[in-house]
Amino acid sequence: MNNNDVTYSEIDIQNFLNNDRVQASLVDIRRGIERELIRTTEQSLLSGVPHPKALGSALTHPYITTDFAESQLELVTAAMTDRSAMFNSLASLHCFVAQRLPFGEMLWGASMPPILPNEEEIAIANYGTSNAGLLKMRYRQGLANRYGKRMQLISGIHYNFSLPQSFWQALHSETHSDLSIDDFISDRYFHLIRNVLRHGWIIAYLFGASPAVDKSYLIGKEHTLASLDEDSFYLPWATSLRLSNLGYTSSEQSLYPVSFNNKQAYLSDLFTALTRPSERYTHFSGDQQLNGSVLQLENELYGSVRPKIVSDELRPLYAMCHHGVQYVELRSLDNNPYLPLGISEEQSHFLDLFLTYCALAPSPELTERERTVIVRRQELVATRGREPQLKLPSLQSNLEVVEEELTQMGLGIISSMRTVALVFDEKFATSQYQASLDHESEKFHNSELTPSAMLLAQMQQENLSHSALIKQLSNEHLNHVHLDQKSIGITEDETLIQLATESLFKQALMESQQEIDFDDFLKQKNELQRDCKQQAAVV
Repeated sequence: MNNNDVTYSEIDIQNFLNNDRVQASLVDIRRGIERELIRTTEQSLLSGVPHPKALGSALTHPYITTDFAESQLELVTAAMTDRSAMFNSLASLHCFVAQRLPFGEMLWGASMPPILPNEEEIAIANYGTSNAGLLKMRYRQGLANRYGKRMQLISGIHYNFSLPQSFWQALHSETHSDLSIDDFISDRYFHLIRNVLRHGWIIAYLFGASPAVDKSYLIGKEHTLASLDEDSFYLPWATSLRLSNLGYTSSEQSLYPVSFNNKQAYLSDLFTALTRPSERYTHFSGDQQLNGSVLQLENELYGSVRPKIVSDELRPLYAMCHHGVQYVELRSLDNNPYLPLGISEEQSHFLDLFLTYCALAPSPELTERERTVIVRRQELVATRGREPQLKLPSLQSNLEVVEEELTQMGLGIISSMRTVALVFDEKFATSQYQASLDHESEKFHNSELTPSAMLLAQMQQENLSHSALIKQLSNEHLNHVHLDQKSIGITEDETLIQLATESLFKQALMESQQEIDFDDFLKQKNELQRDCKQQAAVV
């Protein structure tokens, strides 16, 4: 049997998951959350105050940093096997930050930005004077020049997910793979990613929470959105403008698609994007971006899901080449402004089921034709997902593209996930996994239960603009139990205070010990070798 047969053949998911060895491995599933959110004033404007020192250094703090803008926070949990501990950690971070916000500020709970000023008034995140800090700032200047600052202020949630080694070893045996275990794991993570791309539109439908946007976001942009009121644009059936062509996208990157069919193809395409000069970007001067390539860095690659690996020594391209894929980062989650943390534990149960199902369901290689169908389907769901009787394009096994009702497609995916839910509930002696599927199924029977529908309904019923509603909800969350001072223990508070202090000291040390000129430092960072295996071995 060749490797393609092994990789893409169908396995009996129920029998595989009922294996004692597999079930024992499920407790070691790891997940982590990264949440981006903006500091705003009481007038729903971007904060003009620098990143508070009480939060530590945005450059070196492991859990509290900034994203694109100085006012755009990113709160990061460690990867954990204990879901409740992960959410407690996320709540502690929110509480710690909320207590240390400058007077009159709040945390903007939505994905689409608040009222935005002119581009030149949006401050890029400041990381100090070390070479590492200057690199991050130059990279963000490049993003601003390439895509505009407004787009970079779209925020979201990233859900990091990994299955344990013992799970993969059992699957390796089940599929009789000829690959080494390390290559097999990487191969199956790309298998998972392809299925997320195929079925990921369901995430936009169920959890999309950005059907409207403040009009300041679209100044100078062509669009087909309608006016909901004098301050807000919207689409009546939209689920996630963040995931639409008006959101976080790159037309330049779409000209050079990156393959997810296997690690070698992915790294080859990524190398090309990192080294190919872009006609659209080369005219920017040297101090306005890291380089003139299609991608300045690996992180610039946009997409709803990414293969990831953690490495302090190697840049991502070399680390993945040398060590393979460690986990996946699901990037298609909107901040839910009705939830204090932007995401719920029930949603996390659903995501674990979805990602595990994607790892086990058949996943043939993506063709150009199927990728075109996936892009079209995602845009339809993002902009028209709640439209009654909406039909989505679907590629059949005979390569014919047919139209299928969104409702039936969604219920079909959830039905296929029930086998996984039954095993998870039995293993963990709970009913929460099946309950999460039941809850999400209701949204296909009644689209008014989706967060996107709830937001539009409240805006219209209470005559609130997008910014007015998000301000109201964000203020409510500041007093929620998750953000109440009592919800963060003394130990957690002391730990975060210590981490903030240590991070400031570490940044100061980096700045004082700098030994190489930034231009030379940048030249080294921009050097790439196509033989990444050899390069990774010597770095």
